[in-house]
Amino acid sequence: MIRPQAILPATPVFYRQKVLLALLETLNRQVPRTDLQKYLFLLSREQQSPSYHFVPYRFGCYSFHAEVDKHNLTRRELLKPHAKWVLNSGARYVDALSPADRCAIEAVVDRFRRVQGRDLLRHVYRTYPYFAINSNVLDDVLDPRESARVEASRPPRRQPHLFTIGYEGKSLEQFLNVLIRESVSVLCDVRRNPISRKYGFSKRTLMNACNWLGIDYVHKPELGVDSQSRKNLHSPADYQSLFRHYCQTTLVELHESLNSIALILQRDHSRIALTCFEADADHCHRGCIANAIRARPDFPYGVTHL
Repeated sequence: MIRPQAILPATPVFYRQKVLLALLETLNRQVPRTDLQKYLFLLSREQQSPSYHFVPYRFGCYSFHAEVDKHNLTRRELLKPHAKWVLNSGARYVDALSPADRCAIEAVVDRFRRVQGRDLLRHVYRTYPYFAINSNVLDDVLDPRESARVEASRPPRRQPHLFTIGYEGKSLEQFLNVLIRESVSVLCDVRRNPISRKYGFSKRTLMNACNWLGIDYVHKPELGVDSQSRKNLHSPADYQSLFRHYCQTTLVELHESLNSIALILQRDHSRIALTCFEADADHCHRGCIANAIRARPDFPYGVTHL
């Protein structure tokens, strides 16, 4: 008896994934994982709207999103299940791209096709030293003078400060880079339910990404606003009413939670960022939390909404 072949669901390939696949198609070879991240990074420097964003990680520039796409494209059998990046078909992905992105891929591949491994790392580290600040192999790749340029690109330790930041409109990597450049050492998540349909911002993924980059993650769900209260917010007056009630109830009842945040600043001389979804702190309860902490008589630090 002949068994019918399983039919894979016709899930669309996102444009950024087409860019990734087109890059592999143009390279026309198996590509080690670290090298592919570097090629994608160099491509992002050529694109008007980068398909992927990157953070400084253990081997330099790294996109969490690209690695997740590798897993998803392998599951869909567009990539082979291999430690390296290997196309699994002869499909033409380049033809699906905009002329500008086709030109960008051609420019990167023409220049770097034969630059691999340590030579590729060295080029990226020399040209973009910020992305090497967390590298585990820095001394194996650069000489002391070049390593000093990387060290000079490291955001300095600065005075304790309280920030707020929303992830609306940001990729995970863009969000993390803001924290790194501001020398934030603790991310305090003030969402009641830290779940997001946007990649990277559900609790476990966000916590792991922060910890891998040397940023502590703290969750204060008690300071969140329940989803029922956030319904029917259509005007500035609606937000003002919600936040007035929040300040008069939740923040009064949970002064110990506010004390714990202030204590981290005072005890550890940390730079803390309160986070939630909304881009505008005026439309988010994290602004109320920051104002309540700033109003404490023993709070001498600055507050900035990123």
